[in-house]
Amino acid sequence: MSIRDAFFRCYIRLSGYKPKIFTSAEKKKLIPKMIEANRKQDRDVLTSEKSFLQNLSVCSLTLPHCGAWLLTKEGNPSKKIIYYIHGGGFTGACTKERMRFISTMVNNLGFNVFSIDYRLAPEFPFPAALEDCLEGYRWLLKNYDAKDIVFVGESAGGNLAITLSMLVRDKALPLPRAVYANSAPTQFDEITGSYRRSSLKTDLVVTDTILENSEEVCFEKKDIKNPYLSPLYGHLDALPPITLSVSECECLFDDSLMFYGALKAAGNQATFLSYPGLWHAFIMSPQNHRIFKEAYPDFVAFLKKNLGEGK
Repeated sequence: MSIRDAFFRCYIRLSGYKPKIFTSAEKKKLIPKMIEANRKQDRDVLTSEKSFLQNLSVCSLTLPHCGAWLLTKEGNPSKKIIYYIHGGGFTGACTKERMRFISTMVNNLGFNVFSIDYRLAPEFPFPAALEDCLEGYRWLLKNYDAKDIVFVGESAGGNLAITLSMLVRDKALPLPRAVYANSAPTQFDEITGSYRRSSLKTDLVVTDTILENSEEVCFEKKDIKNPYLSPLYGHLDALPPITLSVSECECLFDDSLMFYGALKAAGNQATFLSYPGLWHAFIMSPQNHRIFKEAYPDFVAFLKKNLGEGK
């Protein structure tokens, strides 16, 4: 546990703090401010911290509705690619904000990365992000064989990596080699046991208010059980192999566990990896020694199994 986490846990325990559930009227007031902040976001990867760009070749790409980036390094296998989809609750973040993680994959793990800056809610709610992810995959298929592509995503990006594989199947496109989804939400209508155990106790990122607060901001209520948003409720046959990784201490633990069970019941290849004491979306923090020691060996094994050796 970091000093920061220890401080906030102490504060929450002593103050009785509870996160707010916003009313529809309050959401309507907040949405313009969220849209303005996203429009002002600096997404230029070339202005990232210099250490993250070291040794990398950076190519900016334009998709029909958003931008994307191809990040490569000389000596990495040129015909293999990680399709990385960032998290951020569908409402924030971008490739630039994940450059530490991307740099680790390219420089240290030895695999080139394609990353997409999909459109963000609330200006572009469901299914805009997924549609952009599909356009990104169509671009990849023009330049790589599907068997040489893996999807990787954390949090909302993990959800998109899963639902993109379902959409690809339903559109009869070639399936990627495999999917790695870290801390992925797989449904949006049930406060599970892990929410009740972990919210504001061991999970300070995702709380038990997130489902209600996401409605009208990220998606409409009528879409809660749409399988392209909540893959737990979809047809899960004939998907690529999916690896789910999650902390035992986070609210979304049960989402991964339930989805793993559903994948197995549908006859799919699935792997469930859980780690005690870590936190939400831990895979994007390779600078943390504990995460690198405990979770990265499994992540590297996933990449090597599906893309072969790196550099």
